[in-house]
Amino acid sequence: MRTAEKTARAFLDLFPKKEEREAVANYTAEADREIILQKLRFAESVFPDRALTMCPISHPNLSYFSVNCEYILGHPHEKLASMHISEFLQLGHPDDIPYVQQCFAFIKRLEPFDPTTHRFSIYYRLRNAAGTYFYIRNENLAIQTENNACLYLMLFSNISKEEKFYHVKLEVSRKSKGKFMPVYTYNPKQEEHPITPRQNDIAQLIAKGYTNQEIAEQLHVSIYTVKNHKQLLFKKVNVKNSVELAHYVRSQR
Repeated sequence: MRTAEKTARAFLDLFPKKEEREAVANYTAEADREIILQKLRFAESVFPDRALTMCPISHPNLSYFSVNCEYILGHPHEKLASMHISEFLQLGHPDDIPYVQQCFAFIKRLEPFDPTTHRFSIYYRLRNAAGTYFYIRNENLAIQTENNACLYLMLFSNISKEEKFYHVKLEVSRKSKGKFMPVYTYNPKQEEHPITPRQNDIAQLIAKGYTNQEIAEQLHVSIYTVKNHKQLLFKKVNVKNSVELAHYVRSQR
């Protein structure tokens, strides 16, 4: 079995067994389907520039992908709707899937929380039908219904033209005064290869435009130490030079 498939299947182990999910899933009754359609139509009107799907974990009996999936995700919505979640996860970049799994595990560790006041956005690479990978933001959110149940949705945006991909990350947002504001960023790759306090100091000075010599003088270390830490930083955050590192540091603020 390929590594990507193994990881995708392991992802499912984070959640209850299928029989248990079906027993507790919202909206399994036929009478509730019109409520679902109304909410989905509302969600599509609110997010016209994002591909929308029902969360397959929370709603295993229902499969829904908006028509614009082909434009945004590069796959016909009918094809995506017919996929098992493990198949969909395999569209992710093989290097990213383990970290996406860690992001979902991190969300699970945060429970309990009010799903209507929190949003979780995971950033990773996805493959289109032509075999090309692109950078997406996968937002996970909930809409409350009249009977106080929740409809769990996933919104996908192609952000390849907006941001450069560095590594998989999870952004946690919380509702405050009617708006969702970022409150925490989780970087699973950095947990695996943590940035040291000294490297963080150097990265912050690089973001301010300091040269190697100026950083060495500021931190009272040799210029060779600065250069060595920079090379380690480039590898840890997946950048090629100081300009990209500075952009990365600013993007994390």
